[in-house]
Order: sequence, then C-alpha cells, then structure tokens
Amino acid sequence: MRLNWSSLTKEQKQYAFLLVVGLVILGSLLYAFAIIPLQEGAERRQAENDALREKLIKADLALKHEVRAKMEGEQKRAQLDELTNSAVAPFGNAFAWVTEQLYVVAKEAGVEMEGLNGNSQPLGSSGPVAIGNRSFVAFSAQLTVPSSYADMLHFLRVLEEKNPTVTVTSLTIDRNEATPGRQRVSLALDWPTWAKDPAASPPPKPGKP
Repeated sequence: MRLNWSSLTKEQKQYAFLLVVGLVILGSLLYAFAIIPLQEGAERRQAENDALREKLIKADLALKHEVRAKMEGEQKRAQLDELTNSAVAPFGNAFAWVTEQLYVVAKEAGVEMEGLNGNSQPLGSSGPVAIGNRSFVAFSAQLTVPSSYADMLHFLRVLEEKNPTVTVTSLTIDRNEATPGRQRVSLALDWPTWAKDPAASPPPKPGKP
C-alpha cells in the first residue's frame, strides 16, 4: 500500500508530520539514553578487563620474581652452609682440623712441614666478628716449610684452592747457605673458626646468612 501524500488532508499531513517528528525524537532519545550508555558501558567494562588483565600479569611477574628470589636466597644459604662446613675450622677442634688440612696440602704440593703450632685469637682488636647470628674468631697457625721458591708457590696455590677462607698473615724466608735451592720459609696463617658452638646458636634468619 502506497501513501499518496497529495491526497491527504491538511490535518492528516499534520498528523503524519508530527508522527515523523515523534519517531525522530524517539530515535534520538533511544540513541542518547540506551545505545550510548550501552556503548560506554561496554567500553568501560573493556577498560576494566584490560586493567584487571594488566594487574594479573604484574602479580604473576611479582610472584615469579619472589619465588626466584626465594630460591636464589635458599641456594646462597646452602652455599654458605657448605662453605662453613668445609672451610671453617670446627669449634673446639680447630687445631686438629687445621693440621689435617695443612698435611693434605703439603702432600699434594710435595713439601714437608716443621714446627706446626696454633692458637685461637679474635679477628681484629674489636673481638669476634659477627655475620648475622654467626660469630667467628681467627685460628692462627704457624709453621715452617723448607722448600724452594717454586715449591712454596705451589704450596700456597694448593692451599688457597682447597681453603678459600685462609689468610696468609706473614711470610718470612731464612736463607740457607748450605742448600741455596731449599730455604726455610716461615708462615703464619689465619683460619676462621666458630667463636662458640654453632649447635647452640639459633639458625640464621631468612635472608640473613
């Protein structure tokens, strides 16, 4: 059915015009109060979802970093425990332990030792050194090694490799006229040892070796 505009009365035309205007207004109102809010809501929800996704990604990265840092901390504490167990003279038995270490080194370096003695003393004038809740003092050993310069260097190299915590505090060489290639080398060495029985101390706090 086709509408013949020319056949309509003036009153009908006014009604038709008002109907069209009403539809336009209704469409505008629907767009302004329904479609636009729906679009804005969708955009807002998308933005919220994007923000939430970003937070989740950051939280995941932070968690992975925390786990990695914890694992690295535990690994370092294990390495420290291994070092203290293998390179720190035991409490109450430092002299026997140091003697054994030196004889192993001397045998590998092919030299002999004479006049070995030792005693414990504070590391520095302020007394024992504390690292976290670990407290150490120095065990000082004095010995004489008749050897050539090359053999002495080999001895010191092996000593350092096997005992990374040892310190050579003094080294003197007494010339031997009878055997120019074999001098008397006197050494003073310091090893860290426990200031008190570590079994009686609380374990290190997390993150503080």
